[in-house]
Amino acid sequence: MIFCQQSPRPRKGIELAKAGGKYAGRKADLVTHERIIVLRSGGNSISRTAKLTGCSEAQVKRVWARHQKESGKPEMLSQK
Repeated sequence: MIFCQQSPRPRKGIELAKAGGKYAGRKADLVTHERIIVLRSGGNSISRTAKLTGCSEAQVKRVWARHQKESGKPEMLSQK
């Protein structure tokens, strides 16, 4: 098995861009995030929300946790 490692030059460029605040990564899909929040707020389970939105359960958990943290509300007791 061959692993592809990034050469030092691009890695250095990415490090410099991150330090300068110009390398932020992929933008969030706000439409999907909003659907996740609406579905979870409506009482749907994590797995059902993932199926309805077409994303992974891990993403649903991340989005829901961030929403709970930002809104200051405690998490729902039933998560699955």
